[in-house]
Amino acid sequence: MISGEWVGALDLTEPGAGSDALGGMRTTARLDGDHYILYGGKTFISNGPVADVVLVYAKTAPERGAKGISAFIVEKGMPGFSASAKFRKMGWRGAPTGELVFDDCRVPAQNLVGVENSGVGIVMSGLNIERAFLALGIVGECQRCLDLAVEYAAQRKQFGQPIGTFQMVQAHLAEMFTEIEAARLLCYKALWACNDLELGGGGRGDIHLLTAAALLKVGQTNIMVVDKAVQIFGGNGFIWDTEINRHYRNAKITTIGGGTEEIRKIIIAQELLRKVAA
Repeated sequence: MISGEWVGALDLTEPGAGSDALGGMRTTARLDGDHYILYGGKTFISNGPVADVVLVYAKTAPERGAKGISAFIVEKGMPGFSASAKFRKMGWRGAPTGELVFDDCRVPAQNLVGVENSGVGIVMSGLNIERAFLALGIVGECQRCLDLAVEYAAQRKQFGQPIGTFQMVQAHLAEMFTEIEAARLLCYKALWACNDLELGGGGRGDIHLLTAAALLKVGQTNIMVVDKAVQIFGGNGFIWDTEINRHYRNAKITTIGGGTEEIRKIIIAQELLRKVAA
């Protein structure tokens, strides 16, 4: 995967379980000799239609709820494993997204990650790191939007002068820059915390709070920045084929993926209140 020879995917979300991915999970796995039999389906899986290997979460002890989840490595070609055609999305079209189906999929028992019923810890540790890395990519997209807006404001002329000389356009650029830099520093702080994270750690404490806060901030910043950038581009920003329009369509997923904006706020508030209770 590091060399780029294989494409990987995280296989958590289900049709009836998005924000409640753990409690609402319906995919099951039962041990049958030296194999686990997986049955169920996942959806909104980034890279799902082209993945060579997926990290799949399934309930091995459904009666235990979220504490009965296990993690498995499933590879393309395993019996009973299939992927649907990719969804047609308004943004993030460079990474295909689709559904994965496990119809009595036989997975070698050695492909169990960690120990049985320990999947929650793997999920939460992974989500913290995912949020930190996802946030940095979004900062990059924000910066690109600012760069495009500054270049356009310097070149586009109206009333005989570049629109960048108009104070209202300057105000847009100033606000974009300030919010991007604030988001960038918070994202660096979250990534720094991930760098010091112990193996298997996460899902609680400061790292949980910081990564949720970083993704919350940068998602909100992205929406603001790209909206102002399209405003500066005017009619040209409304054209589908322009780069700034593509960034506009990409932006919305940054308030949904990796845990919705609402979930991020809940995590932050709960961690703050937990500190007081302690």
